[in-house]
Amino acid sequence: MNGQITRKPRRLLFVNYSLEMGGIETLLLELSRAMMAGDRYRPGVCVFEVGGKLQGEFEAIDVPVHVVRKQRSRDYLLPFRMRSLIRREGYELVHAHNQVSWLYGGLGALFAGRPLVYTEHTSLAKFQTAQQKHLKTALRLLGKRTRLVTTVARHLIPSLEQDIGIPTSHIRNIYNGIDPAPYQIRIDRNRKIQELGLPPDSRIIGIVASLTEAKDHATLLRAFAHVLQEVPDARLLIVGEGPLEAGMRHLVDELDIGGHVHFLGVRRDIPELLQLFDVFTLSSLIEGLPISLLEAMASACPVVATRIPGVDELVSDDAGILVPHSSPREQAAALVRVLTENRLAERLGQGGRDRVLQQFSFDAMIRSYLSCYDDVLHGTDR
Repeated sequence: MNGQITRKPRRLLFVNYSLEMGGIETLLLELSRAMMAGDRYRPGVCVFEVGGKLQGEFEAIDVPVHVVRKQRSRDYLLPFRMRSLIRREGYELVHAHNQVSWLYGGLGALFAGRPLVYTEHTSLAKFQTAQQKHLKTALRLLGKRTRLVTTVARHLIPSLEQDIGIPTSHIRNIYNGIDPAPYQIRIDRNRKIQELGLPPDSRIIGIVASLTEAKDHATLLRAFAHVLQEVPDARLLIVGEGPLEAGMRHLVDELDIGGHVHFLGVRRDIPELLQLFDVFTLSSLIEGLPISLLEAMASACPVVATRIPGVDELVSDDAGILVPHSSPREQAAALVRVLTENRLAERLGQGGRDRVLQQFSFDAMIRSYLSCYDDVLHGTDR
């Protein structure tokens, strides 16, 4: 023997509401892949809903997925079921993502006597006023027992300090990062257009976002109706699904733009689609730091998005065009510019790619999260 002690990887449990397709879920999948390639941590995932579309991808890389079903409304027994899971599976650290997971997963961690890390991806503003009030009260108490809080964008820090009472010294900002390699590919554009059943001369606007109120697809559809008046061969590809899909399909019919709008649902060929898009757009009202926007920028796809907190930390003037939210005509005008001004589109696309490579590194994100876990567990080991 050489006298060296080989230490087993520490067991870490991610807690998120579901494994449906979304920014948080994609982030957890990439974090898990990176951890499985190393020897410091072995992750597992706990969710409150069964049947998420990404569950199989976690299991394919040997990351266990635990489903602890949440009952409707308030589920007072869920933290105790979480405690049982954490103890039974031997998890040493719990990392919760967004507020509901923080509440239930966090209480489970504390009841199990395990340290807790929390990441804020979006603010409480997405909840109704009454829900915000209840969550603030509960999270203020939980926040005092949370070892470390991280944010994916700096604009989320003030509400954590003021509304939840998290000390500044307990908060770290870790920007979302992505590996740019999968998005720097070449595709056969004609083949992809044919695969999707689009006319060969289509000018393509794309959005990758769940169909929820926060993403405000309604404004985008109204903007697209204006775009068609200037660019009649434009097509809008909507990637994602969600509770508002039926309403959005009805609005498409109402605006009489159905022949130009395509609902693609959840897709796993996002890098190829981003190479196909002539412009990527977001019409969001609320964001943390959208991963889909990072992916578009890494693909050198020019961006038109709403000027809201989080997006404005990601998209600089040389990397995209930002417009006021809830403004169909201004969004339409920016989309038309990118579709018709080739030099502008090329400049914005290259600017976006450069910004991702320089400031939103996947490796830097991974190192920052691992450093958080090291610091928290080092404190418990002493």
